Amino acid sequence: MICNKSQGFIRKISKVILYKNDRNMAVFFSAKSKRLLVKALLLLTGLVGACTHYGRFVTPHVPLPEANYVGSEECAVCHEDVFQYYRKTVHYKVRYFEVAGQERGCEGCHGPGSAHIAEKGKVEQIIGFSRLTAPQSSSICLRCHAGGPLNNWYSNLHALSDVGCNDCHKSHKVTEEKMLYKGEPELCYDCHQQMKARVQFPSHHPIREGKMNCSECHSTHGAEANELTDITVNELCFSCHADKQGPFLYEHSPVEEGCTLCHDAHGTIANNLLKQSEPFLCLRCHRGHRGHKTPGSAPTLSAMLTSCTQCHAEIHGSDLPSQLGRGALTR
Repeated sequence: MICNKSQGFIRKISKVILYKNDRNMAVFFSAKSKRLLVKALLLLTGLVGACTHYGRFVTPHVPLPEANYVGSEECAVCHEDVFQYYRKTVHYKVRYFEVAGQERGCEGCHGPGSAHIAEKGKVEQIIGFSRLTAPQSSSICLRCHAGGPLNNWYSNLHALSDVGCNDCHKSHKVTEEKMLYKGEPELCYDCHQQMKARVQFPSHHPIREGKMNCSECHSTHGAEANELTDITVNELCFSCHADKQGPFLYEHSPVEEGCTLCHDAHGTIANNLLKQSEPFLCLRCHRGHRGHKTPGSAPTLSAMLTSCTQCHAEIHGSDLPSQLGRGALTR
C-alpha cells in the first residue's frame, strides 16, 4: 500500500517537473524550485527501492508441513522445565480476545505441534527460533506486536542490521522487565561497545549511576525515524533541559540548529558534555577577541587565556541585552 502510494506520488511530481518545458507553466517554477522537485523525485525513488528491500522482512516464517494444534499441555510432557518458566510469563496469561484470530500458548509462536509429536520430537516438524533468520523470527512476533511503537520496525536500524526480536527478548526464561534477557544498559552494551566506553568519560549522563537508561532517549523499536523517542534531538533534550529551550530575545544559533553541534550526549572528556573544551569549541565558529595593542600581544591572545562563558554566561540564550549593547549573551 505504501509503495503504491509512493509510486503514484512520483508520477505526479514527474508531470510537474515536465512542466518546465511548458511556456505557460515555467513562470511558476524558479530554478531553486525545480532543483527541490528533482531532489524530491530522487528521494521518493529511493523510498520505492526501500519498500522492495523491506519486503524481505515481512516474508512469512518457515512453513510447516500439514499439522494440527494440540495445546500447550502436550508440549509440557517433554518440555516440562521450559513450560514451568513459560507459565510465569505474560504470554501464558494472554486471553483469547487480546489476540483475536491468533493461536495462543506454545503453538502461537512455534506453530501447530501434531506433526512434531507424531515424529517423536523431530525438530524439522516445529518452528525453532534458533534456526530462523532475524527477519523470519521477528515476523512471528509482529503478528501480535504490530502496533504502537512497532509501527516503524521495518525501517528501524536494528531490523536493517539483522537484529531480531529474540536477540533481546526471551519468551521462556525471562528475568527482566519486558521479557528482556538482560537489563539496561548492559543489554545495549553487548553490541554498542563504543557507547559503553563513552559513558566512562568524566562528563556523562548518569547512566552508569543507574539514574538513566538508554531507552529514555533511544527508540529501540523505531517509533521515530531518527531512532529517538522524540521527533528531533532538540525536542528530546528540552524534555529534561527545559531552561535551555527559550524562545529567547537574544538567541545562540547552534542552540536552535541542534544540541549535538556542541554536545556529545554519550560522554566526553570536556566538561558539560562539550565536544571540546573552551575556548577551542567556540573558536570553531567565532574568531575570538583581539588582544590589547601592546608590545607582544597576539591577535587572539585574550581569547586563548580564558573560558568564553566567564563573560558570555548565558550561552544558550537570554532575554537581556548585554553590557556591550548587543546580544552577546553576557547576562
